Amino acid sequence: MANCFNTHVEEARAAVRSITAEEAATRHAGGALFVDPRPAEAIARTTGRIPGAILAPLERLEAGEIPPQITYHKGEVITACQAGPMGALAAHTLVKAGVARVAFVETGTQGWIDAGHPTER
Repeated sequence: MANCFNTHVEEARAAVRSITAEEAATRHAGGALFVDPRPAEAIARTTGRIPGAILAPLERLEAGEIPPQITYHKGEVITACQAGPMGALAAHTLVKAGVARVAFVETGTQGWIDAGHPTER
């Protein structure tokens, strides 16, 4: 099972642009829409989320349930999970669903915190 997950993550990382936490902070200030693909419980018990990030669990995105905030956003959409893998998968899912200008935070929300940026719960 882990090998299958890792294979999907590798495919997603190869297909979608990744950005650093510092690049994410610049885009955040510029109005990019942030998406956290973790379940709310996971966000609450770990790192919190990047301020303003909408919650869109990966399993729902993969089922084709793309929130309208994403569908109608005219700017860049950036995904970030705790450490990166789910963010990559979510970004790839959005690209396959036709969302333009998608990237993911390579080091996830933990990298965002490590770079000195706040989170919210």
